[in-house]
Amino acid sequence: MLVAVGCVALFSLSFHYYHFLELHKTALHVSKATVLNHYTKTNAKGRTYDVFKLKLDGSGAEVYTTSFRPSFIPIKSRVKVKLNVENVSFYDYLKGFFAPSLALYEMYEDDPPWDVRPLYQWIDAQHKNDKMAEVYKTLFFATPISKELRDEVQKWGISHLIAISGYNVGVISFLLFFFLKPLYRFFQNRYFPYRNMSADLSFIVFVVLFFYMVIIDFIAPFLRAFVMSLLGFFFYSKGIKVLSFEMLALVSMALLALFPSLLFSLSFWFSIAGVFYLFLFLHHFGHLNRFVLLGIIDLGVFFLMIPIVHTFFPVFTFLQLTSPLSSLVFVVFYPLGLLLHLLQFGDILDGAVLTFLHVKTQTYMLEFPWWILFGYVGTSLVAIRFKLALYGCLIFSFCSLFFIE
Repeated sequence: MLVAVGCVALFSLSFHYYHFLELHKTALHVSKATVLNHYTKTNAKGRTYDVFKLKLDGSGAEVYTTSFRPSFIPIKSRVKVKLNVENVSFYDYLKGFFAPSLALYEMYEDDPPWDVRPLYQWIDAQHKNDKMAEVYKTLFFATPISKELRDEVQKWGISHLIAISGYNVGVISFLLFFFLKPLYRFFQNRYFPYRNMSADLSFIVFVVLFFYMVIIDFIAPFLRAFVMSLLGFFFYSKGIKVLSFEMLALVSMALLALFPSLLFSLSFWFSIAGVFYLFLFLHHFGHLNRFVLLGIIDLGVFFLMIPIVHTFFPVFTFLQLTSPLSSLVFVVFYPLGLLLHLLQFGDILDGAVLTFLHVKTQTYMLEFPWWILFGYVGTSLVAIRFKLALYGCLIFSFCSLFFIE
């Protein structure tokens, strides 16, 4: 298996290096691209400029560039850009690079292959409040969020819920099974009783999830969750243990081999860490009563993730301690919000959500140095074998809250 993953990685790197060489054929690279993000910043001199995150045609490389000419190019628009790529290394190319642009303009006649802008407009039309439209577009279509909204969700510790991830895969799969099962059973009893309902419905669910993943542009957490679900179903059908650290390692290596840029994606590593600690909790406490386990598992994973998250994002509020409860509420809120939008009543919950987001709280700093992160990750891996190490991680995470500044 490792040999296969290594071969895939070698092929993938060769593919990316070929496109890197194509990029470097001339110092000024002209390309068509899709706008992934667009926002305005102000420099130290008080001058305002636009920042664009683009996905280049052909290679799929992601590049940041700037423009000092005011523009109103929306996300997912098609543009033509001339970039100065003279100083871009292969390492920069893989992780996503910055390149100055000499020209950037929108091409109105060239729509993207999967034009999701009508879906954005469908959300916008149902909300008078721009922030609520932004919330639902982020929740349903993984659109970039503003700094203001990012600060508000981080205040509650629910960034993992707003960002499309494994939660969404689970909820979407459950809803599809729930609504399709009675319909399938009706036709199965009359026309094809010999068919396996679980296999057929799983196939339909995976097809729907795949097309949804295409629409949201293969974001890292959803991609990880989709591949794990696919492999999990395959292993389950073959009688192989599904919830295992080996499967998580296999999925991680396979995704990194196929998409080397994921190596530089924080959201991907947070997603992997979250699943790892979920498996770790189930590994040592899976024998408990299912209701007891359900009550403590979100809280346990939340505490285990504290040193991981706050190494990179030091802002802490005590509202974040309610994150496990928010995760339970999200299981109801997400499908309810989707249903209300399908019925054209998407703004019904706007008042409650805005009240939730605007709650005032004191902000503190909780930051871990890199050497603690490495030690903590090492102890977490030891905890696979020794339960005492897991208790050590939990105690350390809990006690760290007494050192907030």
